[in-house]
Formats: sequence, structure tokens, C-alpha cells
Amino acid sequence: MKDRTLTTEAAVGSTRWVSSFLGMSPEAFRNRRKNLESEGFPRPDPILKLYIKADVKAWIENRRSIAPENLVVSSAKKKNINFGAL
Repeated sequence: MKDRTLTTEAAVGSTRWVSSFLGMSPEAFRNRRKNLESEGFPRPDPILKLYIKADVKAWIENRRSIAPENLVVSSAKKKNINFGAL
């Protein structure tokens, strides 16, 4: 049976989707799931029995060590100073 949660349109994901999103095998995810949940990783929705993809992505974003506003901006966004005008 095809896992329809692997599509980009699906708002929810299976264990297979979660493990792939986290870059691990389904078995590795199953082995680490309790530890991840103890660190705040979202549990499957109790009605759907699937993971809400937005919650999983938000958990990853909250674990970032560099805030988005601290990222290096490209040179196209840097202010140009006209030193000849000084």
C-alpha cells in the first residue's frame, strides 16, 4: 500500500515520513522515539494516529542554535557606502 503522507500536499505524516524527514531509518526512529518525545518531540495526533508535519517542522526550528535573524545576509542585501562622497 502506498504511503500517501509522503507527498508535499499531505498535512500529516506517517512514521516513515517522520524518520525520513529526520534523516534516519524507520527502525532508528522507533528506537529513539521515547528519547525524542522526552525532549518535546510531538506525538502522533490521537485522532489521526499520524504526525502533524507542521508540529514536527516547528520542533526542528525551535532546536536551531542560530536564530534566523542572526544568519549571514547575502551581499545583495548589504548597504553600499559611497566612500567617494566623504
